[in-house]
Amino acid sequence: MSTTTLHLAKQNFKFSAAHFLIFDEKHAERLHGHNYQVRVDIKAPTDKELHGDGYFMDFNVFKKYIKRRLDQWDEIVLLPKEHPDMKFNQTDKSLEVTFRDRFYVFPLSEVLLLPVSNTSVEQLSRLLAEDFYGEFKQYGVAKVKVYVEETRGQGASTVAPF
Repeated sequence: MSTTTLHLAKQNFKFSAAHFLIFDEKHAERLHGHNYQVRVDIKAPTDKELHGDGYFMDFNVFKKYIKRRLDQWDEIVLLPKEHPDMKFNQTDKSLEVTFRDRFYVFPLSEVLLLPVSNTSVEQLSRLLAEDFYGEFKQYGVAKVKVYVEETRGQGASTVAPF
């Protein structure tokens, strides 16, 4: 019995976002941005479960969802909500962020707190893989692998379910 994997790496599977990595108790990157590129591999059901015409799904079902999801992170500052050194104070229009000796103020519409301890490509790929698998399993998808590239040739991937 064979298996088939759909590979989706469209040019518009991208988002531009600012972040910084936290390395240890004393070291962290400065706030900076990347033009992230995303690739999604979708493991289809077995050949016996393919559509009668020999295909699994219309790619557009997956592409539209992926694009909509990535657009939520486009032109946003991504911050790790779960890091113990991050402190947040939300006002009506802004989010005040204290990280150790740093202080930032962002418009609420331009910042997103992610349920992670660091905004690394490892964590970003995990969040997306979990999200995509959660959405696509209704179509019989067995696994989803998400690769997030922060610069050409440098990134991380996660497979869900784990």
